[in-house]
Amino acid sequence: MHILVVEDDPVQAEGVASVLSRLGYSVHFARDGESAIRALRVQPIDAVVLDWHLPKMSGIDVLHWIRNGVGGTYGVLLLTSRVEECDVVTALDAGADDYLTKPFRPDELAARMKALTRRAARNGAPQSLLKAGEYVLDRQGRSVSLRGKAIDFTPKEYDVAAALFNNLGKIMSRDMLAKTAWGREMDSRSLDTHVYRIRQKLQLRPENRLRLSSVYTVGYRLDEMAATETGLSGDQVVVGECL
Repeated sequence: MHILVVEDDPVQAEGVASVLSRLGYSVHFARDGESAIRALRVQPIDAVVLDWHLPKMSGIDVLHWIRNGVGGTYGVLLLTSRVEECDVVTALDAGADDYLTKPFRPDELAARMKALTRRAARNGAPQSLLKAGEYVLDRQGRSVSLRGKAIDFTPKEYDVAAALFNNLGKIMSRDMLAKTAWGREMDSRSLDTHVYRIRQKLQLRPENRLRLSSVYTVGYRLDEMAATETGLSGDQVVVGECL
């Protein structure tokens, strides 16, 4: 199995790698949140050991990207010096599978990683295809098709569209959409331009059974429509909703 260790302290990273290598895992490294996201996009990763305090993006931000981004289903162990109960709750609510405090005991880290990777193996690989309305998202092929015809998205447009598809029915904040596609915050105008282009390319009409709504001051939400539903058009604005 391939494990990504996201840790900016070389000594800590080497300590984690030493434990994982003895277990027979292939270890990959990232020293900040943005590098972690780039690695997760291109490398075959099965689980992540993630430090909370990282340059550029916090471990919690990376965890949110994994859980709300482009099909991220990796097992995640959050490794941190934060020991308060509220910190544990924050990590688990954000989607961490396990939580281990520093300084860690090598045997305990080994045991927890064995349990984490066993769960990942039992769960198997995530489904590559997601059907919503008359559309199909192909996570492996990084494409979206409408009634079998591929939609011509740029890579960034696909990343934003995939985040919306993967969170069907949920409000996605502008900040989270930007971090999903670019790995960092973006100005609202640039993101809104990408969403406008996505809306046009998806051809969001009632017969295609998807609706993309703007949530005032917050972000966007993609909803699947029932075959008989007329509801709001894709260009209408939802006001008064919050995250």
